[in-house]
Amino acid sequence: MPASAVVLSIDRVARGLSVAGAVAAGIILIVMSCHILAEIVLRSFFSSTTYVLEEMIGYGIATMSFLGLGYALNKGDLIRMNLVLVRLGDTTVRRIVEIICIVGALTFTGIASWYFFISAVRDFSRGYVSETLSETPLWLPPSIMLLGMIIFILQLLAYLLRILVGDVSFADERSSGFQDQ
Repeated sequence: MPASAVVLSIDRVARGLSVAGAVAAGIILIVMSCHILAEIVLRSFFSSTTYVLEEMIGYGIATMSFLGLGYALNKGDLIRMNLVLVRLGDTTVRRIVEIICIVGALTFTGIASWYFFISAVRDFSRGYVSETLSETPLWLPPSIMLLGMIIFILQLLAYLLRILVGDVSFADERSSGFQDQ
């Protein structure tokens, strides 16, 4: 199997997982919206509350953000230094700058992922739960965020491999991202 075929397969898997993460983030957004609406109805008409809205919305925003990272990278919606990169054009210097940036992002994300993993394992092994009425297992939110970071790492690796084998052309770069050129 040629190198570009392997890269294409890895890229396809990374994109699929990124889409799955984005779909999960969308579902979380819908659930959060329904929870907010239920809270409004309860407070307005029944003088009651769920008592966990703020906590659940906090978890939802965090997990939603991390689950959407890979998809945002794939679609070109993450903040990048496009003002500088566009001026470099489709050159070797541009590829080197992109590679350095991706390796930096992989390093930072890898280190952060390790700490999320350690936190989730520690909270799980100790049986920690939130101190609220919901008693949410505290290993759950960092585990979901870790999943989002793993998807992001896979998307970064796929992009790096595409650059290394020359499958990315910056000459006719679209403003929407680095989709198939």
